Amino acid sequence: MKKTNSILIAIGVVLASFQALGQDPNYRQNQFNALMLNPAQAGANGYNDITTLANSQWTGLRGAPTTMTLSGNFNILNNFGIGVTLLQDETGPVKSTQFAVNGAYHLKLNESWKVALGVRAIAGNTAVNLTDLTTNEALDPDMLTNMSTGLQFNAGYGILVYHKNVYFGFARPRVGSLDFIDRDMSLFVENRGGYLGYVGGTAAMGSTWSLRPNVVVRYMDGLPWTVDMNAIFTNKNGLDVGLNCQLNSAIGAIVGYEFDSRFYVGYSYTYPLSNMSRVANQSHEVALRYKFNNNSRCQGPRFFN
Repeated sequence: MKKTNSILIAIGVVLASFQALGQDPNYRQNQFNALMLNPAQAGANGYNDITTLANSQWTGLRGAPTTMTLSGNFNILNNFGIGVTLLQDETGPVKSTQFAVNGAYHLKLNESWKVALGVRAIAGNTAVNLTDLTTNEALDPDMLTNMSTGLQFNAGYGILVYHKNVYFGFARPRVGSLDFIDRDMSLFVENRGGYLGYVGGTAAMGSTWSLRPNVVVRYMDGLPWTVDMNAIFTNKNGLDVGLNCQLNSAIGAIVGYEFDSRFYVGYSYTYPLSNMSRVANQSHEVALRYKFNNNSRCQGPRFFN
């Protein structure tokens, strides 16, 4: 039974890690992940867009995390936005699917600053395929059936304060806990959602280039803080080049290009700095975005444009 408890604790940590990051996937190209980070980002851009991101971590390691998201972010009115997101994540035996609707109201504070308040409604399912695991104890009753949450509903909220050259955001992507059918995982790990905050902006570097840095900080009770830092140099012709770093964990590079001010393709490569480099030494991420109905009357944080 000790082995069983160890396995369930390990699965609980995976679940907790997923829930801390799963509502706001831990992508390197955060400029395309804004809506997943914070529901207050709905409608913050000066255009409508459809974006997809795909991430494969620790390539070559069995059960390594793979994540895909599809999102749409739309300006409904001058001061209201709506966004929808679809997430699919798989980490070892844990598979999760989530659909969310985000709405945000944008209030003008003065001629330069705005504040947005956002809420999120979530429907999703998480399953753990225990029967796919190999254990040393044959016919262990705790490992003979898979775990599932069934269809569960949740909610989140966030706030965004922004200027055309700088922005600050705070969010709690998920306020409720993850409850499994016929299995109480709270015995092993606290699985409520965490908190995140971020800051970033744009600084001109001559007439051709601009620098767009950002920092995203995530916290969940019982887990280490996660700090992601990006520095992207953007050319007026549409080229992006930059560096990304997850503190004490990984470092990598970002490159992207925007075609005809509408279609964007981005790629990120990440190398682990932790002991993970002994078994897997690379992660890959691809971003695609199409934007339309550009509305110059809407002022959005430049980094997320």
